[in-house]
Amino acid sequence: MVARKNRAGLIAALLIAIAGFTWQSCAAADETASCQKFVQSFYDWYVAKSKGPPKNDSTLEIALKARNDVFSAELSKRLKEDVAAAAKSPGEVVGLDFDPILASQIDPEKYQVEKVMHSGNSYVVDVYAFIDGKKETKPTVQPELVQSNGKWQFVNFHYLIDKNKKDDLLSTLKILREDRQKYKN
Repeated sequence: MVARKNRAGLIAALLIAIAGFTWQSCAAADETASCQKFVQSFYDWYVAKSKGPPKNDSTLEIALKARNDVFSAELSKRLKEDVAAAAKSPGEVVGLDFDPILASQIDPEKYQVEKVMHSGNSYVVDVYAFIDGKKETKPTVQPELVQSNGKWQFVNFHYLIDKNKKDDLLSTLKILREDRQKYKN
C-alpha cells in the first residue's frame, strides 16, 4: 500500500515537472518568436526610411527621434552623443562613418531576420542584408535585445568583421568618445 502511494506521488511529481518544463519551453519559444517579429518589423521600417526621399536627418537620427523607445537608455544616450559630435564638426569624421543599424555605408535592398539566440538575459539576432538580390553569406549585423517593461529594446549591435574578429557598437562609440576627449584637450 505504501509503495503504491509513493509511486502515485512520484508519477504526480513527474507530471508536474514535465508540465513546468513544457510551459517554460513554450514561454521561451514565444519570446523568441516575439523578438524575431519585433526585429524584422523594425528593420522593415528602418530600411523603408533609409530609401525615402532625401532628408536633413540621417535614418539613425529619425529613429532616435521617432522610435527612441526601442533603444535602451544607455544605447540611446551614446548614439545621440555621437550624432551631436558629428553635427558640430561637419566635413570631419569624428563619429560613426557607417549606419550602425544597417552595419553599412550603403543601403542594401532589404534585411532578413533569421536565427534568434538566447544568451543570459538578452537575445542576439542574426540579420542578413540582401545586395543585388542575393543574401549575404554571414549575418550583416547581430542586434542584442532585452525585454524591458514588456517591450523589446536594442541594447547593442554586434558586427562580425571576419571569422576571428567581432566588434560591437557600444565599444566603438566608447572609443570614438575617448578619441574626441583626447583631441578636445
